Amino acid sequence: MRTQQINQINEALLILRHFIDLSARLLPFLAELKQKRKPTERELHDIERISEVYRNYSFDPKTSETLLDSNILELIQRSFTNISNTRRIKRNSPEELGTFWDEYQRLTQQWNYVNAN
Repeated sequence: MRTQQINQINEALLILRHFIDLSARLLPFLAELKQKRKPTERELHDIERISEVYRNYSFDPKTSETLLDSNILELIQRSFTNISNTRRIKRNSPEELGTFWDEYQRLTQQWNYVNAN
């Protein structure tokens, strides 16, 4: 493998990891906002801005399977779809994010282990 190809893979991994970390913050926040009975104008604006991130970010869910041996992008996509398609999420209803969160934790541990070595 050439140096240029390795650099491209490393760059793709950094972008992917950034998106995964961002999703770990945005998806729970989106779920929290969708729990509100009467969201404020600011909260409605936040919901729309978060939704734009996922609607405008085009990716192939298989990318994470290839690069990380994980279906994390598919889990992000499913979590966002479940949250956004629900008019109001029930309080304490973690099933939309549970599987994503478990896989995120696994990947984070793996990344921390690699960084420690």
